[in-house]
Amino acid sequence: MNYITENNQILHLIIRVPKEDAAFFYFQLEANEGICFYSTLENSMKESYRDITVTAHIGLEEELMHIISKLQQSHKLEILKKEIKEDAQI
Repeated sequence: MNYITENNQILHLIIRVPKEDAAFFYFQLEANEGICFYSTLENSMKESYRDITVTAHIGLEEELMHIISKLQQSHKLEILKKEIKEDAQI
């Protein structure tokens, strides 16, 4: 992959987290400041889980996936979607 193409790509995940674990999941993402942006999807707010959209620069994929992998060892996290998108703003 060439440098210019890689700079235009972002990793997009949708992760399902049990409602009781959501605050801890958010805390872990915030503790690793600068790795990603996240937001809770509105349609999961009345459910027993939270669907969270997470985006990160493709260059941070390994670090982000390591964090998620470690969290999966102790919490029930499900990756519903994992895709690489072109950043339309660049």
